[in-house]
Amino acid sequence: MSSAVRIALQRYYVLRVPVYKMLVWLINKIRALKAKEYRDKLQVLSLLLCVLIFGSIAFYYFEGGGERVDEVWDAVYWVIVTITTVGYGDFYPETPGGRITFVLVALGGIGTIAYIMEQLIAFSTKSELKKLFGSGAVKMKKHTIIVGWDTKAEEAVKELRNENEEFLVVGSELDHAELDALGIRHISGDPTKRETLNRCAIEAAKTLMIPLENDSETIMIALAARKQNPDIQIVATCESREHVEMMRGAGIDHIISYAEISGRLLAHAVHEPVVVNFIIDATTSVEGFDLKQIKVDEKTKLSAISRGENEKVIALYRHGGFILEFPTDATLEEGDYLVVISSTR
Repeated sequence: MSSAVRIALQRYYVLRVPVYKMLVWLINKIRALKAKEYRDKLQVLSLLLCVLIFGSIAFYYFEGGGERVDEVWDAVYWVIVTITTVGYGDFYPETPGGRITFVLVALGGIGTIAYIMEQLIAFSTKSELKKLFGSGAVKMKKHTIIVGWDTKAEEAVKELRNENEEFLVVGSELDHAELDALGIRHISGDPTKRETLNRCAIEAAKTLMIPLENDSETIMIALAARKQNPDIQIVATCESREHVEMMRGAGIDHIISYAEISGRLLAHAVHEPVVVNFIIDATTSVEGFDLKQIKVDEKTKLSAISRGENEKVIALYRHGGFILEFPTDATLEEGDYLVVISSTR
């Protein structure tokens, strides 16, 4: 066997394992990126790997075996230095084949890097534009979806932020500039559509809040959301008392009738304005007093329930009714709720 053939066989065996590993890695990446949304990334990755593999094999074949390039990873290093236009000067081709490889890798590599930078900028710009105009999607869990943006939603956001709750706003007519300025995630689209709700991560959401003035639209949104997430908690406002039962039938868990609440507060304000002030103060966690509930998961004593220094139990909710008088060592049942008031000052 001639020395040239022996050297060629030695180079083949040296290259076989690294090249095989690179090909397996490439195949796995292709399988992982077969989805449509990753097609552009796959093209960029494939182009870069082709230049890297071709340059490494060709340069090691023509320049390998010497002191400067004694293994394939030296060739890979040389290709990376070349295509990034760094050019440290520690490696340079001495054979005609190596020089031709250098020219091809330099031309193809510079073009590849430029294309990659262009794609990265395009990906980043596209992502930012989608985020800016609400046309993208979110990856959130146990969050609250708020439909529409008005003063009611704005007040709700203040409370959610104070409780460190994750949330987003969805609607077909949103003021993107205002929401971006407030740092609020938002999705632009019709909330009755499956595609819009999917972009809101409806299946992983905890609560859907619908503070709209149109009861018919509220019912349509609730039906669409309940179909995609049967376990989601839906809270909505109701403008007409006649629509309360229809909303219950649509799967809305908690219905707030503004007409009834505002009417009661107005009546109390005539003779008991202090009571009205207390109620308004207690419904916000931002300032004043804060009302919250504690769920009892197992049978226990009231004294065993952990509470804060400024928290006081004012009511016990059991079997659909409130109990206002109970001993301090009362026995609590599973499924009970404690209504706790605390000072936020």
